[in-house]
Amino acid sequence: MTSVRIVHLVSRSQRRGAELVALELARELDRLGHSNRVFALGLGFDGTQDRALAPLTGRRDSGARTVFLAGRALRQRLVAEPADVVVAHGGRAVEAAVLARRRGRPLIVWQRILGFPPQMARPVRQLRWRAVVRRIDAAVALTGDLGDELRRLGFAGPVWVIPNFRDPEPFMAVDRDVAARNLRKDLAIASDVAVIGFVGHLIAQKRPDRALDTLAAVHKLGESADLVVAGDGPLRTEFVRDVNARGLAASVHVLGQRDDIAQILGAVDVFILTSDSEGLPGVLIEAQMAGCAIVTVAVGGVREVIDDGETGVVVDTADADQLAARVVELLRDRPRRRQIGDRARRESVRFASSQAAALYDARLTELERRSGRPGV
Repeated sequence: MTSVRIVHLVSRSQRRGAELVALELARELDRLGHSNRVFALGLGFDGTQDRALAPLTGRRDSGARTVFLAGRALRQRLVAEPADVVVAHGGRAVEAAVLARRRGRPLIVWQRILGFPPQMARPVRQLRWRAVVRRIDAAVALTGDLGDELRRLGFAGPVWVIPNFRDPEPFMAVDRDVAARNLRKDLAIASDVAVIGFVGHLIAQKRPDRALDTLAAVHKLGESADLVVAGDGPLRTEFVRDVNARGLAASVHVLGQRDDIAQILGAVDVFILTSDSEGLPGVLIEAQMAGCAIVTVAVGGVREVIDDGETGVVVDTADADQLAARVVELLRDRPRRRQIGDRARRESVRFASSQAAALYDARLTELERRSGRPGV
């Protein structure tokens, strides 16, 4: 077989969605006989770093300067330790990978996570990204729409549609009753108070403020409920200030960055996703694997993860009152909530990281073979 030397490039030395994907994919591809390393462009947003995500720079931001310095640092590392393929997880990562490339090596595969923002309509921005796609060799699109965007930019190379994924083991192993008892005890939540979960990086895209709006609307509908928020990010201070200003401090638990997300997801009664934009949300895969009943906004590839009414509930418009109404319906119907969670858990195995890695294995091996490097 051809053993491919792969570098995975992510934005931050911090375990968020893209970074988790890179780490899990690297581990699975190692098991399949390839060699994998994972680098981040810079530090976590708070200046910390994860041992498994070696930062190429000491910068906290993800601006143009960081991309330039990370591309230069990556080029130096590739001279010392050559790689056959760089898998760039996200837009900033692919820009750095393109800067690091010399004389057509290494091959670059762009894993597209999110669609282009509205600013993409500007001619200057289009020219910039057309220049980027001319220097990549293949792309992974989490959804077909993300692949179509590349085609519209003139990319003629292979586009592989491979859905997002997670390792199911930590989530499937959760006993939901035990997890719920433990979380309620830790947070002093009474047994007659429902628990709504929100997991995500606290940034504008994820709309944690809309999660607060939804909680307030749930209260207006007469339901006693707390919101458990797991995640950190640049909006945390503003979010906590908003919680206090709205008189919701007694009903909101801000946990920060957690390593026990599977247990938290296993403990909540209903999980909500309130984002303005997504690709194919990994957190929904995690929630399904943990057996959560889900209420989510219909953004990005959500409908490719959730079968509305069967493995979750999808709300067409990002309206807090509508989200709250569907949340309350589930909170008041425990058998349906459990039925949805159980079915979601069963069907979520299609997003297992081992299955995704098998697809990457085949595609990357073929790409490398076609590039002309002899197998090793």
